[in-house]
This record gives sequence, C-alpha cells and structure tokens, in this order.
Amino acid sequence: MRSRTQDTVALLTAALRRLPPQQADAARFVIGRSFEAATMPMRGLARAAGLPPATFTRMAQSLGLPGWEELRAGLIADARDDLGARRPFSVRPLPEGGPEPLAGAMIAADRAILDNLDAARIEQAATLLEAAPRVIVAGFRSCHAPALLFHYQYRLFRPDTALIGGVGGVLDVELGGLKSGDALVLFGFDPYSRDGLLCAEAAADAGAKVVAIVDRPDAPVAEGAAAVLTFGTDSSGFFPSLTGCIALVQALAATLYSRAGDAGREQLRRTEARIAAHTPYLETGPRRR
Repeated sequence: MRSRTQDTVALLTAALRRLPPQQADAARFVIGRSFEAATMPMRGLARAAGLPPATFTRMAQSLGLPGWEELRAGLIADARDDLGARRPFSVRPLPEGGPEPLAGAMIAADRAILDNLDAARIEQAATLLEAAPRVIVAGFRSCHAPALLFHYQYRLFRPDTALIGGVGGVLDVELGGLKSGDALVLFGFDPYSRDGLLCAEAAADAGAKVVAIVDRPDAPVAEGAAAVLTFGTDSSGFFPSLTGCIALVQALAATLYSRAGDAGREQLRRTEARIAAHTPYLETGPRRR
C-alpha cells in the first residue's frame, strides 16, 4: 500500500524545477529525509542540511503555505497512517517466534514478490538501452548492490557501460559527463536517496533517458523516466527485500544478451578471454593431500 507520506514528498518533487536553487536544495533534503523533517525542529533540520533556517520557511511559502510549520504538519499528518512502517528499523519490535519462523516468512514474502513482477516491461527497457550510445548505471546505499550487479553483467558484453556512485565525493563531476542520448539505469526504493534524485534531475537536464528500477511507478526518482520497472519490497524482516530488484536485474541483463546476437556473443568471448588471461579463478580440480 502506498505511504501517505509520499503525498507531501510528491508535492515537493513536483515543485523542484520551479524553486530557486537554495530552496530546491532544502526540498531535496526533506524528500530524502522526510522522517527527520517531520520530527526535528526546523533549526536542527537546517543545521543538518547546511542551510539557513529561513530557506525552509521560504520554500514552504513557495508551495503556497504560510510557513515551515504548516509543511511540517503536513508531513506529520501524512506519516501518521504508516508510522510503524517508516520509523527507524532499530526501534521496531523483535519478531515473535524466533529466527526460524522469521526466515520462512521472509522467503514466502519473497516468493510473492517474484510472482508479482511484470516481465512485459523488460523488453521496453531493453529496447531503450540498446538504442543509447552509452549506458550509465547508478544506485545508492542499499541499491548500490543491484546497480553493481547489473553493471557487471551488462559490461561483459557491452563495454561502453559505466557505473557512477560519487566515490570520493565527485558525483557532481560524474553527472556533468551525462550527454543527450545517454541512458541512465537508476535504482531506488523508499526512503529514496537524495543522490538518486540528483541523478534523475541531471539526466533530464542533459537530455538523457532514464530506465528507473524502483518500488513504485510514482517514485520521485522515476519522474519523467522513459521506462519504469517495479519491484515489491515488503518483508517480514527488518529491512526491505531486494529479491525482486535482483530478479529484474538478472532478467534484464539476460534479455539484453539474448537480443545482442552474434555481436554480443563475440564481445562476451573477448571479455572471457581477457578474464582468463588474468586467471582470477581458483582451480577446482581434486584436492591434493
């Protein structure tokens, strides 16, 4: 079920492009940390964001509200229905019944997630990526692992695939290299990373197309995306499930390889030969005593 908190986040996201730069920075901060924005005093939030407190007031007024407290009240009201789902993992109660029933329930939930994946949209995403002269991949925090996996698998037979992640604090430099016609594969789920939102905005500004792999079609990082693949994250455990996301990554990579034909197969052969020359794998013959 959709979180009501996202109504306010969606309002902020829709306003980003018309807000002055400093107010847009404040909006991005609230979008990425809506729980803190709903619970922290404005001055504390401003300190965390590195912005003047008045910026948050002016941002709220730009949205047609009297001031920050009215925007914060909206965040609090929207979060009330799903507070249990959005509060920090560390304060949630331990599951009853011990770890064994928990593991079984998590696996059952993952089966349901896989059953609900929409494979039909994978072909659309594959067509878009094939047409792009260059493919960029980005995923932050929990989404870095599926982004890394997709980058690795796709680059085996398409070398002009690049992974960006702001290592060393240079995400702004990496995003500055986006060009019109590029394709950005962007991963994200609630709560969304501010870096992911920056990537989506940079792609739109550069004229690059986005393939969003997200938990909801209306995810803030998927706004304006040319193709959207969705996966469920519900889990009986403490953390959102990434099983559906990983399944989409593997299905998309396999689809792209199957459509690449002889050229893709030949590129994979060259890649495998280069890997074999560096002997990165262990010998798996009989053990010597």
